[in-house]
Amino acid sequence: MGKRNKWRKSMVLALALAGGLLFNTVQPTVVHAEETSQQMIDKKAKIDTEVKKLQEELTKLQKEIDEKVKVFNKVQADIKEVDADIVDTKKRIEQRSAILNDRMAAYQAQDNTVGVYLNAVLEAKSFADLMDRVVAVKTLMDADQELVDQQEADKANLEKQKTTLDEKQKELQKQFQELQQKESEMEVKKAENEAKSLALKAQIATKQEEERLEAERKAAEEEAARLRALQAATPVVQATNNNVNNNTSNSNASNANNSGKANNEKAPQKVVVGSGSGTASSGDAISTAKQFLGRSYVWGGSNPSTGFDCSGLVQWSYKQAGVSLPRTASQQYLATQRISASEARVGDLVFFSYGSGIAHVGIYLGNNTMIDAQNKGVVIESLDWWNQYLVGFGRIQ
Repeated sequence: MGKRNKWRKSMVLALALAGGLLFNTVQPTVVHAEETSQQMIDKKAKIDTEVKKLQEELTKLQKEIDEKVKVFNKVQADIKEVDADIVDTKKRIEQRSAILNDRMAAYQAQDNTVGVYLNAVLEAKSFADLMDRVVAVKTLMDADQELVDQQEADKANLEKQKTTLDEKQKELQKQFQELQQKESEMEVKKAENEAKSLALKAQIATKQEEERLEAERKAAEEEAARLRALQAATPVVQATNNNVNNNTSNSNASNANNSGKANNEKAPQKVVVGSGSGTASSGDAISTAKQFLGRSYVWGGSNPSTGFDCSGLVQWSYKQAGVSLPRTASQQYLATQRISASEARVGDLVFFSYGSGIAHVGIYLGNNTMIDAQNKGVVIESLDWWNQYLVGFGRIQ
């Protein structure tokens, strides 16, 4: 019995010592795990904050664009109002012209206005009748003079309205160009911030997620680099160019000179452009685009329910023809094959810049014309005026 008790005490002691050793061995690991977990929480919070800052940068840029859109829409509304005023003024002028022409014919039939008074005097049956006739004729002639005065006032007003309309249309074109450049800048920033955001998220991802995020980050960085290079080195056609070969590797120095000129008023430049036949898909795309002729320009619009901006019209039209294109003018430029102006054929895309980045795009129709969505809406127009901003042509693969 004594031996058994002694053995039990020995076992209890051994177990107690073993438990102590086990506790001392595991406990630091638990503490270390807690520290690692806390560090990961802190790291995630820091990364979330940095990702949020990246998003806030884009939000700020978007707000700037939204403010410009408000100004653009206000100028558009002003132009519609001035247009309506001009229509009303012209209508009044035409109506008065008809009345005044009738009056003039009546006066000419009497030889002159004196004849009107003379007839009134000769035909009067009494002095009172004479006075009534003179007053009536005077009233009629005063009314005619008032019509003449109103006519002159409306003609002067019409000239002022036309001047205002011209100024408003120039302002709209300026806002249109600024908006498109802002979009180009926004696309670069989006791609850059997407790459940064993916790199940050990869730091707290699982191994499997990390590999996926790394692949996405590389793709985003490549896109950002392409857009950044395009933004920094957009070639603009020169007056001496008759065969535009659009390669974004043009020197930045020459581009700096070009971009400085791009925003100034310049005379239209003659560029020799080809007019080869298009493909079946380009024909379908053009037919779709033509359905929207006269539709107002809508910033950011990419379908019939919202309306169209330039790249939205191109993307939607080709989508209906079974061809997928990216959303913005810059992305469409990168997604197409560069061709010279003389090689251009119906259905190729034609790109423009106002100094930095690809800012505008249209669908080439041949015969030096294109269909595009611009500040005046969806139109078919000559390239002559646009040649001052021409970057070049792109063929859809």
